Amino acid sequence: MITPIGISTTTSSSSTSSRRTSRTSSPSSLPNNNNVAQLVSSDNPVSSPAILSELANRFVTRVIQLNSTRRIFSTDEYPLSFTGEEAVKIVRDLLPADSRPVLCRKVARALMHCTPPLVHPIEYSEKSLRKNTLYDSPREIYTIIDSTLNEGYAKGVYTLVSLCYSPFCEPGQGGCYSSVCPNRGPPKNINLLSESSIRRNMSLASSSVASSHDTTLSRAWQATVTREIIQSTPDQEIKRQEAIHELIYTEEDYVRDLNLLDEVFAKSLRTAQCIDEDRRDIFCDAIFNNYLEILSIHKDLYRDLRDHQSACQARSAGGFVDQVGDIFLRHLHRFSDAYSEYGPHVALAEYLYKQEASNNILFQNFLREKEKMAECRKLAFRHFIVSPVTRLQRYPLLIDQILKRTEDDHPDKDDLTRCIEEVREISRRVDGLAAQKRMTVRLYEINDGLKFKTGEKFVDLRLRERGRQLLFEGTLTRRSHLDTVEHHVFIFDHYLLITKPKGEKQYLVWKQPIPLELLHVRDGTEGFALGTQQRTQNGSTFNATGLSMKASSPLSPATSPKLSPQSPTVAQPLTPPASSSSVIILQHLGRFGGEYYFNAASTQQRMEWKQKIVEAKVALEEAHPERKVFEVQSLSDTTFALTSGPANHGKISCSTAFMGARGIRMIAIGTDLGVWMGVEGDTNNIRRVLTIDDVTQIAVLEEYHIFLVLADKTLTAYPLDSLDSTAPIKPTERASYKIASNVSFFNAGVCDKRTLVLIMKKKGVDSLFRAFEPVCGSLRDPRNAKFLAAKTGFFSKAPSWFKLHREFYVGAESSSIQFLKARLAVVCVRGFEIIDLKHLNMNSNLPELQNPDFAFVLQRAEQLTPLGMFKIDRENYLLCYDQFAFMVNMRGQLVRTNYVWIEWEGAPQSVAFSYPYIIGFDSRFIEVRHVETGELVQVIPGENMQCLQYKQNALTPPVIHGCMTHPFKPDYQLVFHLASVFEQPILWQ
Repeated sequence: MITPIGISTTTSSSSTSSRRTSRTSSPSSLPNNNNVAQLVSSDNPVSSPAILSELANRFVTRVIQLNSTRRIFSTDEYPLSFTGEEAVKIVRDLLPADSRPVLCRKVARALMHCTPPLVHPIEYSEKSLRKNTLYDSPREIYTIIDSTLNEGYAKGVYTLVSLCYSPFCEPGQGGCYSSVCPNRGPPKNINLLSESSIRRNMSLASSSVASSHDTTLSRAWQATVTREIIQSTPDQEIKRQEAIHELIYTEEDYVRDLNLLDEVFAKSLRTAQCIDEDRRDIFCDAIFNNYLEILSIHKDLYRDLRDHQSACQARSAGGFVDQVGDIFLRHLHRFSDAYSEYGPHVALAEYLYKQEASNNILFQNFLREKEKMAECRKLAFRHFIVSPVTRLQRYPLLIDQILKRTEDDHPDKDDLTRCIEEVREISRRVDGLAAQKRMTVRLYEINDGLKFKTGEKFVDLRLRERGRQLLFEGTLTRRSHLDTVEHHVFIFDHYLLITKPKGEKQYLVWKQPIPLELLHVRDGTEGFALGTQQRTQNGSTFNATGLSMKASSPLSPATSPKLSPQSPTVAQPLTPPASSSSVIILQHLGRFGGEYYFNAASTQQRMEWKQKIVEAKVALEEAHPERKVFEVQSLSDTTFALTSGPANHGKISCSTAFMGARGIRMIAIGTDLGVWMGVEGDTNNIRRVLTIDDVTQIAVLEEYHIFLVLADKTLTAYPLDSLDSTAPIKPTERASYKIASNVSFFNAGVCDKRTLVLIMKKKGVDSLFRAFEPVCGSLRDPRNAKFLAAKTGFFSKAPSWFKLHREFYVGAESSSIQFLKARLAVVCVRGFEIIDLKHLNMNSNLPELQNPDFAFVLQRAEQLTPLGMFKIDRENYLLCYDQFAFMVNMRGQLVRTNYVWIEWEGAPQSVAFSYPYIIGFDSRFIEVRHVETGELVQVIPGENMQCLQYKQNALTPPVIHGCMTHPFKPDYQLVFHLASVFEQPILWQ
C-alpha cells in the first residue's frame, strides 16, 4: 500500500465495499465510534494527535457540533458538510497550539487521502474533485463518508505531528539521527516516491464516489477554448463565462439525476414486488410526488440553455454566451407551483421511505441494489429525492456569480436580477410551506411511536388525517411518592395526550387522551375564565369553551372583559399571577376522566401551557363553527349571590318563561327564599314577587294566566297578573288556590288536547298521580272575577280553579312525568311507564328488559337512573339514562342505526331535547350530541351546572333554562337560556 508522505496507516476493516458520503446520515443518527459524542474544546487538544483514528474521531465530533450551530446551502443534502476553511480550522484546534498552518492543511488532506478516506468533496466542489485534494477555502465543500463511519476509521501514525521514537530526543534540541525526526523540522530530501506519483495513485485508490463524468478532466469553460482566446479575454469576462458554463453543466447534472430518479427508482418501484400491490401506487405517489412535472420543466430549461450555448459557439470561436437571464425568465413561472408542491413534501417522503426500509427488508434490498448501479455513482436514494430542494436553493448562488461579473449596462443585468428575486421568493414560499410538512412528519413519528398499556382502551387519534396539527409539545413533571416522573405532553388540534417517554421517539400513553372539548385547566384558567373573550360582529361575546353571552343580556360592564367589535378572534396573552407556583392541574371532564397534577419548569412555562391550551380550544371552535349549535344567553347576571349579604336570595332551583300582560317575554326564577320576576333580557331588574320558602318548581298556564308554585311540597296557583309587574290592571287583592299538599313534583302541559296539571305523591315505594284540569277559564277575563274574590263569610267556600280529571298509580318510585301527544311518560326506577289516561289498563313499560336486545340495560340496571324520553321522529323515541341513551320504535323494539347506544361522556343529572340534538346536564358541563349519529357536537363547561326548565310543544321551539356558577364572578349564580343557533325543524308531534 502506498501512503502519503509522513503517514503510516492500516485499514480498520478488511472490507473494501463501496464508500458513500454522508447524505443520508444526520448527526443524531451517527454510530458511536470511539465515543463520537464526546465533544472536544479548542483548549483541550487531542492527547495523541499523531494517532490517525483518534484524530478522525475528534474531527467527526467537531463537524457534528459545527452543523448543529450553522447551516450552509448543502446542509439539507449533506448533513455533515463543511468548508475547507472550516476543516483546517478544526484540525488547528485539535493539534498543538504551535502547529504551523501548512501542517494543519496537510493533516486535513491526510484525512481525505488515508484508507479508508474520511473526507470527500461533494459533487458541487469542482476544483477539489478535479485535483483530488482539500483546499483551505470557504468555497469548497466537503462531507464525511458514511461507509468510513460504519467500517471504522483508518489506523496509523502521522509522523509529522508525532513524538520522536528516540527516547533521548526532546523538542528544541535540534533533532536526532533520523531523517524524519519531528524535532528537526520538516524533511527536505526524502527518498520516496514523488508527490505527483503518490497523488495520482491515491486518487485512483481512494475515490469514494463514482461520477458520470471523469473528474480528472476539467469541465471549466477555459478547457473548451484555445489559449489565445483566454489570453485575449479580460479576466472579468472569463469569470463570467465560467459562471455561465457552471450553471449550464450543473443543470445537465440535475436533469440527469431527475432522469435517474424516474428510470431507476420510480418506474422500477411501481412494478417491484417489495411493496404490496394494494398499497404500492399510494406509497409511490407519497414518495415521488410530482417529480415528473419538475423533470419536464428542467428538461425544457436545459434544452433552451444548451441550444443557446451551441448557437453562441457557432457564432464565435470562443463560444461566448451573451445572455441566460431571459431564458430563465421564460421558465420561472412554472417553478412556483411545482416546487411548492414538491419541496415541502420531501421531509414526509424521506420519513416514509426510511420507515418502510426499516420494516421491509425487501424494500431495503431494492434500494441497496439500485444505489450500487454505476449510473447512480454510489449515491444514496436520498440524494435523488432531495436534489430538487437543494437545486432550488443553489440557483441564487449560481445566478449571483454571473450577476456579479455582468456589467451594469449589459442587457442581461436586469433579467438576472429578476431571476434571483423570483427564485428567492419561491424558496421562501417553499420554506414556509415546509414547516407544515415537518409538523406532518412529527405527527407520523408520534403516531408510529405511541403505545397503549396492555388492557387499556385504544383510542384512534387519527394523527395521519389530512390537516391534523400538533400545536404544542413539551415536558411536565409529576410527583409520585418520593420520585419525580417526567411526562411528555402533546396538544393536538383535537386532543391533549399525556405520555411517558420510553426510549427515542417512543411514548407510552399514560392516561386516556383528552378531547379538547372536555379539557379544563383548574383555577379558572381555561376558556372564558382566562380572559379570552372576543366580540363577534353580531355583538355576542365568544369564548374558548363555547359559551357566549348575548349582547341583549350583557354581563356587568365593570367586570366583564370585552374587546371591540372589530377585534379578531385571537386568544389574548395570559398575565402570570403573583404566585410563583408552577403547578398546573389538567382536568378531563366526564365519567372517564380525572384530575392530573403536574409541575412546569417555571411559572412562565405554566402560563405558556395554559395559553397554548386556550389557543387550541379557540382554534378548534373556529375550525368547526358548525359545532356551535347552542349559545348561552344570560337571564340573570348579578341578582342571586352565593355569599351572605343583601344579594343573597337563596339557591336557585327553577325558572320559567312566559308572555307578560303587555306581550313582553318575562322570566320567573324560584329560590329557597321566594319567587323573582322580570323582563327577559333585563338582567339587572328582576324583583321578588313572592316571599315563600323552599320553592322547588314553578310553571305558567298561559292560556289561563295562572302561575303555579310548588313550595315546601305544597302546590299553589296564583293569578299571573297579580305577580306580573307589567300588567296594567292588577287584582285588588292577591288571591291564591291550593291545589294539593305533600307533592313531590308536578308538571303542566297538554295531553290529548287537554291542559292538565299532574302531581305526584309518594305512597311508600309507589307513586300516586293525580291529573287536575283547570276550570276557572282565563283569570284575566272579567267574567271569571269570581275566582279571584275573597270568601264572604266563615262558612263560604271559594270556587275551585281545578277539578280532578284522572288518578292512577305506578308501582315504583318516580322522578318526573312527561307529556307525549296523547299519552304520558312516567320516569321511574323501572324505566319509562307509558300511561294512556283513557285506558289506564293498557299501560306499557319501556324498555322490555326480557328482550335480549336490551341485555346491555339489564346488565347495568342497578346503577342506572332513567332521565327522560323524547320523540325524535314519527316512528322512534329516544330513551335517556344517566350513562347512555338509545332508540326504540313505537313497538318498543331496539332501533339500530349509526349506533346501538350513545355513551355519555359525563353523568348527566337531567336531559333536554331540541331536534336533532339531545342535551345532557352534568354538574360540570353541558354535553350536546346528535341523535342520528351519536356524535359529540358541543361541550359547554361550567361549575355547578343544572337544568332549571325544559318545555317543548309542537308550535314553538324548546325552552331550556340552566344555572351555573358565574364564570366571571364566582360569588354569583348565572341563570341562562340555552338558545339554539340552528334552524329549528318541524316536529312530529
